[in-house]
Amino acid sequence: MSRSRRVAMAVGFLATVIVLGTTSGQESETPQKKDEPSVEKIAEGVYQIGAVVLDQNTNELSMKGEINMQRGLIEYFACTRFGKLHESTLVLDVEPYQLQVALLLMGLEPGGNIEYQGDANTPQGDSLEVWVEWQENGKPERHRAEDLVYNIAEKRTMEQTPWIFTGSKIVNGTFMADFEGCLIATFHDPFAILNNPLPSGADDTLYRVNESLVPEKGTPVNLILKAVNVRTED
Repeated sequence: MSRSRRVAMAVGFLATVIVLGTTSGQESETPQKKDEPSVEKIAEGVYQIGAVVLDQNTNELSMKGEINMQRGLIEYFACTRFGKLHESTLVLDVEPYQLQVALLLMGLEPGGNIEYQGDANTPQGDSLEVWVEWQENGKPERHRAEDLVYNIAEKRTMEQTPWIFTGSKIVNGTFMADFEGCLIATFHDPFAILNNPLPSGADDTLYRVNESLVPEKGTPVNLILKAVNVRTED
């Protein structure tokens, strides 16, 4: 995908979210639609988009957050502080629409194909690896997201797989990822921005936090999304 098309897609999406957000009627305890996020160049090929850092040199996005759960069943790998905190491994300090803009600017395209929670259809869209970094006893730890998730039925960590940029939906004038605070879903969710592509994503009883690896709740983390393939031309 050419740079001009990437920018056009991101600007078009952002304009839609900002305009609709002024009339969406969200309740006061949910995050309201914001002004256009500032895009600041912080190094050659590196940009800050709200709370998301886009590195075009490595085709990576990074954002800050913390461990939200150290044990228990999960339906999300990551959500916002307005999200479903009782079933998410991580909580990230990012606004979902900023993340979707950054993914579009990276040159990725959402595909969807998920209509409801637990939909057995295979999520469609471009692929990304998800990595998590933190400090443990003063030493850096870096793991794939799947290592932090345990498959109860198979009695092992989640199968390693790229995650899919399905993109969230706009429903009745509301960008649903912002409304529900859902970012990365282990249990298929049409409102999440990234989805688990495996068939196990249709079952909400299979995944729990990998207690043997995940550090204590509140541990600061850096989440990295690395594009598997980026289109450079139309």
